[in-house]
Amino acid sequence: MSPQKERFIPFSSSFSLTEIPARKGSYLLIFFLGKTTIFFKQTKRQIAEGWYCYCGSARGNGGLRSRLSRHTSVFKTVHWHIDLLTPQACFVAICLYERLTPFLECLLSQGLIHFYGLKTPLPGFGSTDCQKKCISHLLYTPKELDWEKMSTKIIEKIEHHEKQE
Repeated sequence: MSPQKERFIPFSSSFSLTEIPARKGSYLLIFFLGKTTIFFKQTKRQIAEGWYCYCGSARGNGGLRSRLSRHTSVFKTVHWHIDLLTPQACFVAICLYERLTPFLECLLSQGLIHFYGLKTPLPGFGSTDCQKKCISHLLYTPKELDWEKMSTKIIEKIEHHEKQE
């Protein structure tokens, strides 16, 4: 049996990091934040209350499990931009994409902006080394969405677009 390529995992009392494979891939980390302030690019920034989606990839040792274990940990040294937000986050779900499509996190980010109207609250957040020149890999919406449905539909749209090329 081949491994499942896409998976939506809601956070719940029974959630365990062992549900996340140690394979390489891309992910959407979905979380809620209350209004908060962070220092980003040496500037104090207000973060609005709402739903956030961080588009990332895990290509190193330990794959998705290792990367998402770090992101969901409260106590850590700030290494990536997302580390500024996750200690205050109320995690909602993770969407896993166990595929090595180049720049998939960029396609996910751009697709969620284009098709679903998500906003980029902090330009450059999570995308400073982005080769596709994404505005941001952190997306925002003030209202709760059907993340599971969106996570499936966006990959269908990406696959359809790839077939057209």
